[in-house]
Parts: sequence; structure tokens; C-alpha cells
Amino acid sequence: MGIIGNVIKFFFRAFFRIVFSSLLFAIIGAGLVLLISFLVTNTWPPTTLTIAAAVVIAVLAAYAVGMTVLVGEAIGAVRDAEQDVAKGVGELEGKLEGKK
Repeated sequence: MGIIGNVIKFFFRAFFRIVFSSLLFAIIGAGLVLLISFLVTNTWPPTTLTIAAAVVIAVLAAYAVGMTVLVGEAIGAVRDAEQDVAKGVGELEGKLEGKK
């Protein structure tokens, strides 16, 4: 697979992993804030301040997980690119040895 194919493959894989994990952890973070608020105050529906805190926690959790997944995907892409380059150099070396 060429360079463009690898870039497109890694882009789509990283994009969907980032979106999925960010949404998942945003929901978990907001849910935990609302659960803890309910357990502490024993009232439902939550106050406006509690909802604001849940939104802030959800955004921060989504951002943190998204950046973590992005860095992991970038490291994986560089590792795979390095392996492709090493394989290409090995093939080129074999061709040069065959010509001698």
C-alpha cells in the first residue's frame, strides 16, 4: 500500500477511534457527576450548577481521552511507516545485491 493509502487508512481509523472514545468518556463523566450529585443531595432533577459541572467534566473527559487516543494513533502510524521504510530498504538492498 502506498503512502497516500496508509495516510487515509490511519486518518479514518484515528478519527473514528477519537470520536467513539471521546463520546464514551464524555457520557461516563457526565453520568458520574449526576450520579454523585444525586447520591449526595438526594434530589432530582439536578440544579443548574450541577448540570453545568456535568457539562464541564464531560468536555474535559472527552478532550483528555481524544488527545490520548490521537497521540497513540500518531505513534502507531509512525511505527508502521518506519516498518514500511525498513521493508522497502531491505527489498532495495536485495535488488542491488542481485545486480552485482
